[in-house]
Amino acid sequence: MVIDSHYNACYWFSYRRCESAFLPIPMTTIRTVAERAGVSTATVSRVMNTPQQVSERTRSRVETAMRELNFSRNSFAASLVTRRSDCIGLIVGGLSGSFFAPLVNIVEETVSAAGSYLIVSCGKDSPADVLAAVQFLRQRQCDAIILFPGQLSDAALQDLLGIHPNVVLIHRSIAGFEERCVQVDNVTGARLAARYLIDCGHRDIGLISGPAANPESAQRLAAFAETLAAAGVVLAPELVFEGDFRLASGRQGMAELLASGRPLSAVFCLSDQMAFGALDYCRAVGIAVPERLSLLGFDDVEYAELVHPKLSTVQQPIALLARTAVEIALRLALSKPSGGPQPLLTPQLMIRDSVRRLA
Repeated sequence: MVIDSHYNACYWFSYRRCESAFLPIPMTTIRTVAERAGVSTATVSRVMNTPQQVSERTRSRVETAMRELNFSRNSFAASLVTRRSDCIGLIVGGLSGSFFAPLVNIVEETVSAAGSYLIVSCGKDSPADVLAAVQFLRQRQCDAIILFPGQLSDAALQDLLGIHPNVVLIHRSIAGFEERCVQVDNVTGARLAARYLIDCGHRDIGLISGPAANPESAQRLAAFAETLAAAGVVLAPELVFEGDFRLASGRQGMAELLASGRPLSAVFCLSDQMAFGALDYCRAVGIAVPERLSLLGFDDVEYAELVHPKLSTVQQPIALLARTAVEIALRLALSKPSGGPQPLLTPQLMIRDSVRRLA
């Protein structure tokens, strides 16, 4: 067999390289490291798994011996001892052009800085896909999982969080599990958007939402409509289009709002992706933004400043959200308290060029 031939060749090469009398090159083990450093194997194990329990002087001797012997830690074997894999799982929706891309980058940086590794499962949105991703990451022995729930219902999440104590939820808050939920204040974000459009003199306002069953979309829509109503402005049902947070639904939504025949001076899109789609449709049919129609988004993804006109939007604090979720996940991985109920993260309004002031 080819594999046997390869083994024999490698074994012969080892004999040739060995300086002693035709003995194969020995494998470096934890015992070899202990002998070189003049310590016990238990001390070497502590240096690899719980270095904070070893004095700096001893740790330095062991690490020097490991480098000299070209010894690397067997993470699988170590996990059998520590019951930890040093891996954090992350489940998110699609990465293309959305706020998930920078979120994944920041999560990876934060996990890496803590000496752990990140396993990402992306493009998950349907309930079946999300649950399959959870199972996938659990099979890979992740110490904790950061989960974007997609279309998973609150009831399903209640069961999941109850069964899996090391799951951290982002973009959703579930009663009874607030210490493991990290969410942006959607109500405040929608109110900021409504007040800004009103202050700019807009009264004929349309909205392109996310899926009706999505709690984040429902929160933003309700808060936006209530804020308009408090100012005496009615959000007409004909000027509300249910999208799916994606680019194509922004195009379709803008087409339908314009076809409604209702007066329209501004449109609030509940994601920047849909705002980009709406802007693209306006360009295609010759409607100038913001001269003829104003557009406002939600997220503040990296492309918001690159489109023309630059998109005014509600900024989600993505970096803070990512780091907070990782901090909780790392504490749970070490069987430490999660830190108590998490406060809602505050969004802010980013005023750029896509909204025109009428008054």
